[in-house]
Amino acid sequence: MFFRAPKPREHLSRTELFTRRLALLFLLPIGWGLFQLAGALPASGDPTCAGILEGEDGEETPGSHLRPGQTCTRYDGQHRTGSQTFEEALNLRAQHQRELLLQGAVLTGYGVIGLTVTFHHIGLPRRRADTSPQESPDG
Repeated sequence: MFFRAPKPREHLSRTELFTRRLALLFLLPIGWGLFQLAGALPASGDPTCAGILEGEDGEETPGSHLRPGQTCTRYDGQHRTGSQTFEEALNLRAQHQRELLLQGAVLTGYGVIGLTVTFHHIGLPRRRADTSPQESPDG
């Protein structure tokens, strides 16, 4: 016919169900940790400036990438909110990368250790043996 009845789903024991749910709780931090580690990869090029670039002489400079000797001045409407030199921007970017690296390593390590402990104590999920009678190839 057009519609087939769904196959009966195997019932999982409580331990297997608990193991799968617990494994999912440890897989999420692993995924987020790997995402954080990818964000910690070194950025190429010069730091960008979201404000106005000023050269060593204090004159505005066109462009959006800081170069050595330049300063990025930020404004909030009419008021100056702060400035940042090339070296400060590099240090800030390096600090941000270190933080992402630490967060990613901690989350990934937490997930891996959690999965290891879970599967060590509870055991790996096993497939159930097929209990239906098998036909022999001889006929």
